[in-house]
Amino acid sequence: MSGVIFTVPDRCKRCYSCIRECPAKAIRVVNGQALIIQDRCISCGNCLVVCSQHAKTIVSNIEYTRSDILSDLESERIAMVAPSFAASFPDSYDKVPAALKRLGFDTVVETAFGADLISGEYVDAVMNADVKPVISTACPAVFNYIKKYYNHLVPNLAKIVSPMIALGRYLKNEKGEKTKIVFVGPCVAKKDEFTDDPVEGVIDSVITFGELKEMFFEDNIVLAELEAIPFDPPRASLGKAFPLAGGLLKSTDLPGDVLDDEIVVVEGEKKFLR
Repeated sequence: MSGVIFTVPDRCKRCYSCIRECPAKAIRVVNGQALIIQDRCISCGNCLVVCSQHAKTIVSNIEYTRSDILSDLESERIAMVAPSFAASFPDSYDKVPAALKRLGFDTVVETAFGADLISGEYVDAVMNADVKPVISTACPAVFNYIKKYYNHLVPNLAKIVSPMIALGRYLKNEKGEKTKIVFVGPCVAKKDEFTDDPVEGVIDSVITFGELKEMFFEDNIVLAELEAIPFDPPRASLGKAFPLAGGLLKSTDLPGDVLDDEIVVVEGEKKFLR
């Protein structure tokens, strides 16, 4: 595997906090450096958070996004923004669509509409499952973990794509296969997901909110100086609750009695492991 997370040797100072905190035990010490074991890594990004030395880095898609997508003036260039964007831009979240268009995107849509697209699929999956429990597949890091370490649970994974892939397919069906789509979100594992064989080609690039801020800085785009504009259609409904705890359930119309006894909501690396 090529991987999406790597160690920066010059910054790694033998603190080894990443080794202690990796839920997949995918980091080992080689010549004093805490290196990622790529075929074990689930791309969750937890090591990026716990490393006080900033010795972990992710594959950057900034250059590719600029050179192969934003420079393609013959295609419609769409930015698909994860619903958690407001937490990353708390003071100017309503300016994000305008800033993305200033970068060169023609259309800016909410990934939350993709959650609306798949909500009915989850109702069917839960109510008519042959194998239980049904494990949601919206989180690519959890999906990777189960495939690598709990292979016997693969039949329990819902055969439903993530909101990112669902909306990507919808947009390319509506606007044509030549449409270029960039997903913008907080999740490192999305950089792994969009290249998976079954869904490859649906999304053309993935950048994190951190990379987006870097692009804004490079282009001297100051959100506070822009006028607020709405997202372009299709517009999301209950799917906007998707990043919240239990957000998947909020976007469905599963009956209440099922929720009381049969559905468990977990979040965080330790709880999901248990």
